[in-house]
Amino acid sequence: MTSRVFEIFSSVQGEGIYAGERMVFVRFSGCNLNCDFCDTSHCRSAESGKVHSSAQIVEGIETELKASGNTSFVSFTGGEPLLHAEMISEIAPHFNKKGIKIYIDTNGTLYENFSKIESVVDYVAMDIKLPSSCGMEYWKEHLEFLKLAKKNVFVKIVITARTTRDEFERAVDIIAGVDLSIPLVIMPVTPIKCVESMPFEKIRALKKIAEKKLTNVSIIPQMHKKLGIR
Repeated sequence: MTSRVFEIFSSVQGEGIYAGERMVFVRFSGCNLNCDFCDTSHCRSAESGKVHSSAQIVEGIETELKASGNTSFVSFTGGEPLLHAEMISEIAPHFNKKGIKIYIDTNGTLYENFSKIESVVDYVAMDIKLPSSCGMEYWKEHLEFLKLAKKNVFVKIVITARTTRDEFERAVDIIAGVDLSIPLVIMPVTPIKCVESMPFEKIRALKKIAEKKLTNVSIIPQMHKKLGIR
């Protein structure tokens, strides 16, 4: 089995509730969405990166784990890693046996693919993609994904100047309808190109809306962007 991989590297997690944790990252090539705030557009194409066998990916991860010395996390990211669910299902058990935690950073739309690897994944960082940012509605897909991943998931919602209260509330309602204890991270966009950030006071107002229905809501910016690291 082979997959296209853009890079394998060691760094610290820059987003969500595990920000600051050192991880080894496998960045797969290809994505099924086209979000306007994407900061990894260089690997969006399914033809980017290089073809790797499962053995080559395992070797690359092992090399980075040894070099990092103090991590017990492997993060599969992208692009969209669940386009490579079969590869992940082949690789992950090798690290499950060693006590290495498997972390998936996903756009939360490919729930059928996730169902194939659910048993080997320890942590899921799931985005809810708002229509104002990706140009499409994925409410059904996000709901089905959350139903599958609710035991080990937290949700990120990227907030831009174009984010509307209505779409944000709908996202919150989907989360609350599955489990009101699922952590929600409100993530102010790091401005790029024509994507502007929302004033912080408005972001705080969205947080108050979410707190009426969810028990764990936080505002966490993209820390790796603030620190200037991958």
